[in-house]
Amino acid sequence: MTAELRAAVEAAIADDLPVTARYLTGGRRVVHLGELHAAPCGGTHVRSLGDLDEVVLPALKVKKGRIRVSYTAAHRSL
Repeated sequence: MTAELRAAVEAAIADDLPVTARYLTGGRRVVHLGELHAAPCGGTHVRSLGDLDEVVLPALKVKKGRIRVSYTAAHRSL
């Protein structure tokens, strides 16, 4: 599963999926990675996944049927 997820992340970055955000009632932000995924987010984000470089997925955990992914990423140099 780890190799498949890493391959999917690499493909999403290569496809340069757009990253957009919308705000829910109460000011909570939900970030969308193209049509691929949406999740609550309290941090910063890039305009598109093509802005990322050196994405590392050090840990994957499955809890209550959901996969929790830890990651680090750097911005691509201009």
